[in-house]
Amino acid sequence: MTLKKATNYTILAPAGSVEQLVAAVNNGCDAVYLGLDSFNARMKAPNFTLDNLPEWVNYCHLFGVKVYVAINTSLKNSEFLSAIKLLLGAYKCNVDGVIVTDLALMRIAGSLPKPFEIVASTQLNIHDKYGAEFVKKCGATSVVCARECSLNDIRQIASVGIDVECFLHGAVCVCQSGQCLFSSIVGGNSGNRGLCAQPCRKFYRSDNGKSGYLLSARDMCSLDTARDLTNAGATTFKIEGRNRRSEYAGLASKVYRQLFDSNDLSADSDDYTLLAEMFNRSMSSNRYLYGKNSDIIYPFAPNHIGVDVGIVKRGGVQTDKDLYKGDGLKVFDGNKEVCGGVVSEDGSGFVKAQFSGKVADGMRVCRTTNTKLCQDVLSTIKKLPIDIEFTAKVGNQPSLTVKCNGAEYCEKGNYLVEKAQNIAVDCDEIAKQLQKTGETHYTISDIIIDIDNIFLAKSQINALRRNALDGLTAELINKYNSRFDNRKDFDFSLKAILNRFSDAILNSNSVEQDALAVICFDKAQLEAAAISNCRHLIYKPKSLDAVSLNEAVLFGAFVDLPSFVDLDYIKNAIGGMDIKLYCNNIGQVEFARRNNIGYIAGGGLNIFNDYIAAEFSDAQAFVFSRELTLNEIAQFKNKNGLIFVDGQIPLMQLVHCPYKVAYDCSCSKCKDGNQLVYRDEFNNSFIINRRQSDRCLFELINGKKLSVVNRLKSVGRYMIDYDSDVLKHYININDGIDDGYIEPQPYTKGRLYDRIN
Repeated sequence: MTLKKATNYTILAPAGSVEQLVAAVNNGCDAVYLGLDSFNARMKAPNFTLDNLPEWVNYCHLFGVKVYVAINTSLKNSEFLSAIKLLLGAYKCNVDGVIVTDLALMRIAGSLPKPFEIVASTQLNIHDKYGAEFVKKCGATSVVCARECSLNDIRQIASVGIDVECFLHGAVCVCQSGQCLFSSIVGGNSGNRGLCAQPCRKFYRSDNGKSGYLLSARDMCSLDTARDLTNAGATTFKIEGRNRRSEYAGLASKVYRQLFDSNDLSADSDDYTLLAEMFNRSMSSNRYLYGKNSDIIYPFAPNHIGVDVGIVKRGGVQTDKDLYKGDGLKVFDGNKEVCGGVVSEDGSGFVKAQFSGKVADGMRVCRTTNTKLCQDVLSTIKKLPIDIEFTAKVGNQPSLTVKCNGAEYCEKGNYLVEKAQNIAVDCDEIAKQLQKTGETHYTISDIIIDIDNIFLAKSQINALRRNALDGLTAELINKYNSRFDNRKDFDFSLKAILNRFSDAILNSNSVEQDALAVICFDKAQLEAAAISNCRHLIYKPKSLDAVSLNEAVLFGAFVDLPSFVDLDYIKNAIGGMDIKLYCNNIGQVEFARRNNIGYIAGGGLNIFNDYIAAEFSDAQAFVFSRELTLNEIAQFKNKNGLIFVDGQIPLMQLVHCPYKVAYDCSCSKCKDGNQLVYRDEFNNSFIINRRQSDRCLFELINGKKLSVVNRLKSVGRYMIDYDSDVLKHYININDGIDDGYIEPQPYTKGRLYDRIN
């Protein structure tokens, strides 16, 4: 089967394993993305190593498929050198590009000789032109848009003159891209470090009585939105799923290959069902594209639910579908999962099955594994069409020339052809032997045979064929990799790179003096905190409007910007105010710089090392990542950072509306006046807070506040949420006074003393 390749768009498939990579390539993807054995956001996948990477890069390049290596986790100071070595190791292996989160590593990657594509990871929360412009200056050649982007957001990003990559299919994080601390704060396994424990997929109940998987987002399916994405300026389309089975990557590549190769990007009626058979968490189109914040959550089940195939009857399945022995099943009573099952025999109508639990007639049966579909996907072999010219003249060496995609290789026998003494070999027999391409990567499209009256043994013809195809494979790979020839002469010494960044750190705005920053949530708190002579006031009002902005100006406070706020809205609201900003993503930093606005590089930037801190040397201060311990913070050379030590811990930033999920309400009947609290199976509470600007945005707050007053006694640069008693305590601490204050509420120490994985 020969798969046509689209010329305008790139289908980027997951390759969490060798098997997944092969399935994706064989079924028509244009590129794959993979991780190595460290610093990638899917550390639970099998992944690759620098030892086996060259083999699989060459395999992909044989078919003209690009390879991107993901080095897209948060990097500690102690890990940065190793991350550079990994980047350079991948570069030496002729990968086409890297997907990067760390801004300093992005600059290093961008400084390497081209061609080399630098992809700004979705973890950077880029959803506007400002974020795109920031990473473009850092050397990025393309941007992975945040999943929460609207079509208009994508148009803005494309207008910057950078390639635009959008998620096409697969799981959707309920939290805004790059803004999740849930797994790390609650369990110590950081999603920003590739070890997310997926607490969002757990069962929760809200205080109003609604229960279910209230934070579990539906999977994305773009069969009906791909055209709109292309019209908005997207050129690369990413299939999510490095932790999923190989068949999933293969089938998704195949279905979307066919979609993008169609004249009007229209899907076949069965395509949705095919995709749903591989993995279906109640798939839907990306509603964020159209400015919608409802119907994002599927509260009934957190995992693969398959597709309906029938009902339980007499201990088997009554179905009008063809079922196959070994097919996996799930049984539902309404939307509640009852048990699993396996089909016992091929058939339709009434089919025998074995169930793992008690079932009753009439229960809904879904197929979660279609064995025939899986087999079909994995048995697809991509072939390259080749032309063959075979020449054998008496007294000359036989030659076999093979041509494919502009590459050519000629194999000659190390002997002279002899005239036939008895029975001559004919053209049909030669053609028959040459067409035995078997399990090679090739299929014959044309054969030209030019022979005298000669004799050649079958073994001689077969040897010529094998050697010629091996030679052609090497030629095709070399032809592709020749674009990277300038890498051979590159000086891979780390000294110059590290010296440059060390200078940037030493020249950054590094201070030693103690300081106290206070986050205030209303005007009264601002007034109270202002008279305490704190170094920085940060204002985080419920509503970002002219009134609250004026209040911030009045007290000289930095305005905390939600990570997904529309900056054009903020620009209009600011007008001519002398404002200062607390920035939670790089787009906001770019906005502040462009408009000559003072800023603090805030917690949403997740500043993990000195090298990233140096990127914000013009900030009046920066905030250390809330995933770092005090010991790790102490290793920073840059002392201009603030340590968040007391107050609410935002675990997630949400664009969808949890009130619509919990109350089944509409915007016109908003229930925001009610306190919304989710509780897990251990009765831990998580509070939903709403903030308003041009849109409603939400935070999921840990029910226990952060506090370390019982352990932290030294003078330092601290940031706290406003609390009069806590404020007084930290003023005393920085004056060298231990007042013995004890936190009266239930609290957590967060990650300040417990290292994350």
